Amino acid sequence: MDLLASILAITARAGTSLIFATLGEILTERAGILNLGIEGIMLMGWRWR
Repeated sequence: MDLLASILAITARAGTSLIFATLGEILTERAGILNLGIEGIMLMGWRWR
């Protein structure tokens, strides 16, 4: 049970910055702005969290 809880906690921690970057990109694309560097932003956000 501890292993499952640990895996879920690590997944939530690692995925939070990617979720924020994805939601921000969705909002900016709906506003009509295209960000071609979103992959780099998501990579750096995940790496430097």
